[in-house]
Amino acid sequence: MDKFLSKKITLTAIFACLSAIAFTIENLLPPFFIPGARLGLSNVFILLCALLVGKNNGYFVLIIKILIGSIVTGNYLAIIYSLPAGLISYTVEIIVFFNVKKISIIAVSVLGSVINICLQNVVFCLVTKTFEFLIYMPYLIILGTLSGTLIGFIVFLAIKSLKKRNNLETQN
Repeated sequence: MDKFLSKKITLTAIFACLSAIAFTIENLLPPFFIPGARLGLSNVFILLCALLVGKNNGYFVLIIKILIGSIVTGNYLAIIYSLPAGLISYTVEIIVFFNVKKISIIAVSVLGSVINICLQNVVFCLVTKTFEFLIYMPYLIILGTLSGTLIGFIVFLAIKSLKKRNNLETQN
């Protein structure tokens, strides 16, 4: 195994661990204002992995985060809501970021966050047959915009700092 591949595997594993830890901690805290609403700080590590290691590695981090975090917290229903929403929103983020010229990571993060939180709500309504929770959608969009902005800003600063310190290049 070459040195570069070993580095990619190691970084991906580190991002997966950090993301699972953040997901677990966040799921132990009470939701923000709306049932089930979270900041999504674990997504920082998924985006960092996608940009620094590779977009496919980000899928691995996402799946590990949801599976490990759900098992550790005992919230197995999180898999039903988080996995489809996470996969779809991450795919949209990757498509947009790597195919739209001059788009910021903050804008991509906001888009992914809004899609994720809205899809989780829709999946919840479909699974539980409680469609009255769709009334939360405007509030979820606002919360998704705010949390996506925060996540995107953190990733932007991390990438900027890492590039400056280590002369790193993001994956394209």
